[in-house]
Amino acid sequence: MRKIGLHLSISGGIYKSLEKAKELKINALQIFLKNSNRWKAPQYTQEVIEKFKQLKRNYNDIAVFAHTGYLINLAGNEEILNKSINALRDEIERAQSLGIEFLVLHPGSHRGTGEKEGIIRIADSIDRVYEICSKNRVKLLLETTAGQGSSIGFRFEHLAEIIDRSANKSKLKICLDTCHIFASGYDITTEKSYEDTISQLKKIIGLNKLKLIHLNDSKRELGSNIDRHEHIGKGMIGLKGFRYILNDPQLFSIPVILETPKNDENSDLINLNSVRKIINK
Repeated sequence: MRKIGLHLSISGGIYKSLEKAKELKINALQIFLKNSNRWKAPQYTQEVIEKFKQLKRNYNDIAVFAHTGYLINLAGNEEILNKSINALRDEIERAQSLGIEFLVLHPGSHRGTGEKEGIIRIADSIDRVYEICSKNRVKLLLETTAGQGSSIGFRFEHLAEIIDRSANKSKLKICLDTCHIFASGYDITTEKSYEDTISQLKKIIGLNKLKLIHLNDSKRELGSNIDRHEHIGKGMIGLKGFRYILNDPQLFSIPVILETPKNDENSDLINLNSVRKIINK
């Protein structure tokens, strides 16, 4: 069965996300491992770890992904970089303790030093992190970005170069965000433009590296470089664009996570239903 799910809150306890996933009848889940806007958080107790792992075992058909906090910037200045390396190490160790294989990471922002320097710094920083936790099995999913500000990752070439420069290539995979690639100029709204975008992804990075798709519509137009998620079918990509990506046989095995706006308690179900209705149609 196709793995389709949501990013869910960990409020009240990290294991609560699995309880909510079961309630929503989804078979894919993404969570933060701590408060996404803080550098540090209390360590999990062994009781919390075991409860999460037990719930996950009982729900054995679910694909669980984690997403790093927003403060991490592996292309930042020395002060931010050191904090980011420590924070990423901590999040990798948290994911490992919970039995989560993949951790989604926004590559970073060069803050004026230039894309080339930013890419070098990100690759080097990833290697520094894995030097510290070399026995860890958690893999990083480098997420495509919208190109807002000085962010790295809005071209497939950026992600390919980070992987190529890293000494930990086997631990680096890709997360494709539909809103982000659309905002950065990759059109997926027509059959021809979709096929061209996927062809570029295959040639530059390789589909074997793609392990997760973030399915989000875009509030802003193609090439805007502005990261604003919208409900499925309500933005500039539209239902037609999502039909191509959801019905592409090459991508059937790739789990899909929605990060669409949560305006009210029904928003997630409405977006899930929109996705399910256009599969194979």
